[in-house]
Amino acid sequence: MPAHRIHGDFVLHPSTARPGHSLFAAFAASVLLLCMSTWQGRVLAQGVADNPKVAEATGSGPLETSIEVQKLEVSVDPGGQEIRRWVPAERLNAGDEIHYTVRVHNPGKQAVDTIIVTKRLPFGVRYLRGSATGPAAEVQFSIDGGETYATPETLARAAGGGKKGTRKPLENDYTHVRWVLRKPLGPASTALLRFRATFS
Repeated sequence: MPAHRIHGDFVLHPSTARPGHSLFAAFAASVLLLCMSTWQGRVLAQGVADNPKVAEATGSGPLETSIEVQKLEVSVDPGGQEIRRWVPAERLNAGDEIHYTVRVHNPGKQAVDTIIVTKRLPFGVRYLRGSATGPAAEVQFSIDGGETYATPETLARAAGGGKKGTRKPLENDYTHVRWVLRKPLGPASTALLRFRATFS
């Protein structure tokens, strides 16, 4: 008996539907898709914020990482003035602007150098050009799933390749953000690395 996949493991069997139930089935499927979309936005926001492995840090000594995810909330006060503020990203909706803060902490008693911090961009998250910052850090990006990294300028030149009509890489192509810290991180010190993105 043929089955039509709606989402994940949920299926509808039209051949088993009784007359008069097709409208209800279509309505139920629409509600299911809407709920799943909202659920995915919530899971993405919570998972990125709660998972300690969303940012990886390597160096000459032990390092700990954590991440904070906020989204831009825009409202209007009674006087018609626009109010913009960052709030915890408990749920993400299409078009939301997201602010990531990666905290890299040195729990040891010795300075840690040669630090490299990598953050994978979750599905549906697109990096905003020029938004990545970090203390004395070179920011690099990957467009091949983390296999190789380079600065935006280098990626643009490589994509152009000197051939007319070749498209330069867009920020939408970025899969990972990487910070290469030029200075050691002292004992019990924390470095804050940030970037902004949009959710679609």
